[in-house]
Amino acid sequence: MISKMDEVFKKVLNDNEIFYRQKVIFNKNEWKDLRKLIKDNKKDEFIRKIDDKIKELERQHARGKAIELCNSLKSAMENKQELLNQILDTLDDFAVVKSHLPKPSSMDDYGKVIERYEFSTVDQFFIDKIKKEYYPKYGNYSYQGKALMKVLEYTKELYNSNFSTEEIAYFTRKLNSLETYWEVLK
Repeated sequence: MISKMDEVFKKVLNDNEIFYRQKVIFNKNEWKDLRKLIKDNKKDEFIRKIDDKIKELERQHARGKAIELCNSLKSAMENKQELLNQILDTLDDFAVVKSHLPKPSSMDDYGKVIERYEFSTVDQFFIDKIKKEYYPKYGNYSYQGKALMKVLEYTKELYNSNFSTEEIAYFTRKLNSLETYWEVLK
């Protein structure tokens, strides 16, 4: 059974408001097919599908990062099988992503507030920061504001699941580092 923290971790990684997919390499269905090939131990077919995707990306004149990520999936097949399985199970799709979160130093401030204050203060801190990301001229929030709304939602979920403030603070502080999750196989 998956823990609540792992469940929230997975939601965050797959949340397009937080980690925007700049270039989807394998969509949900393709990713699901790759997951099945690994589970069925069809390594040759797995490699072939990735090679086909690399050729497709080259025809589209995709930037090197997408192709680099595909090559890392192939090499993980031999040297990082457990990590590959974890990534296949955690992500809903595979993409080149961009974080919409504030700078890591700012996320550290959110963690400090979570550690030191009651939830009502944490909630107000988030809301104050989110309000600064509203643009009345356009009638909506910036990407960063939308990402912070989602982080607040996940933070509430962790509070409601009775995680310690230290665990929630650590999780919040490390959200920016999750941008490299897609690249961990390199």
